[in-house]
This record gives sequence, structure tokens and C-alpha cells, in this order.
Amino acid sequence: MSPPLRRYAELLLDWNRSVNLTGARTVEQVEAQVKDAAALLAVSWKGIRRVIDIGSGGGLPAVPLALALPQVQFTLLEANARKCAFLEHVAVTLELRNVAVLCGRAEDLGHQPLVREQFDRAISRAAAPAPVLLELALPFVTTGGDLIAEVSAVDPPRLDQAARLLGGGAPRVERPVAGGTALLVVQKLAPTPAKFPRRPGLPNRRPLA
Repeated sequence: MSPPLRRYAELLLDWNRSVNLTGARTVEQVEAQVKDAAALLAVSWKGIRRVIDIGSGGGLPAVPLALALPQVQFTLLEANARKCAFLEHVAVTLELRNVAVLCGRAEDLGHQPLVREQFDRAISRAAAPAPVLLELALPFVTTGGDLIAEVSAVDPPRLDQAARLLGGGAPRVERPVAGGTALLVVQKLAPTPAKFPRRPGLPNRRPLA
């Protein structure tokens, strides 16, 4: 890893002793997670200027991407106040001037005019099951933008109706790096109806798909 990424790994493990940020326990395990995050670098970033990381947690995938793409502004959205404090500490320590931390629930913030449909891309690393993530993420994405999320297992056709309800196109799975992380990709084709996202907790209890 580069020196900044190694410093990030050290910070993550240090804070992880008191804040549940990651299941990783060694620098090598964090390095594997960073490698997964780096798979997003293999997709096109042409025209991407503003990105929101949904459920940023310990800062993956956003922090490695912010280090690699200083011309892109990253907003790290996290509901847990202690995790927000960690993310702010990382941004200051690593001098990431292209990183801002947004503390709150996606269901609430997704209705705020300052951030609703203001981002070229939403990213996420297993922050929620795919049907839930669609509802939490797509309201932040501008028409013409996209959602790219690291996923473990997903059935794209099952998500099709939910994606279209939220203004998205047909979901697909890409694997830009051979043998690497699978990425769920959804293009934003139209504005998200004003009723989405639904009130806090409802997307999880009654997912759209």
C-alpha cells in the first residue's frame, strides 16, 4: 500500500478498538478490503465530479478512491455519530480536501434540497441489502448519473421494478477486475418521485423488491 493508505489502515485499526468500524484486525486484512474498493477505479470516472458514499462506516470505498481521485469531491454519509467522528479525523489527518462528512440518516437527508439529486455517482460497500440500497442511494443521484455498489450476491432482474420506481434503469452486475469484486450498477434515468426515500426504517422493513 502507499504511505497514505497504510496510514489510513493504521487509523482504522486504532479506532476499531473502541468503534466497530471493520471486521479486519490486521493491516493485511484492511489491505484486502482496500483492494476490493480499488475495483471501482476500473470503471469510467469521466465527467464524475461529485460522489456520495452511502453508509460510509469506516470509509470504504470512499477514502481509497478520494486518495486516488483528488479531482473528485466525495461526501461520506454515515448515520452513526462515532463513525462520523472517525471519518472527520481521517479527512483531517490525511489532508483530504476533497472529502466532506455528512452525518445523518439517508432516509432524512435524501429529501434535503442541498443534497437530493446533486451527485453524479453514489457508491456503497454492502451498507444494506440491494433493494434497500436502491431506495437509500438513488434519490441522491442526478439524472444521468449512476449508483455503483460492491455486492456479494444479487439478482438484477429481481431489482428491476424497484429501480424503475426510483428513476433508475435496469440493474446490472459488472466485474471490472477479473476475479475481483462484483459491482451492482444502476443508471439514473429520471428524477426520483418525491415520496422516496420513505421514512426511517421503512425501506428495511418493507423493501421495494
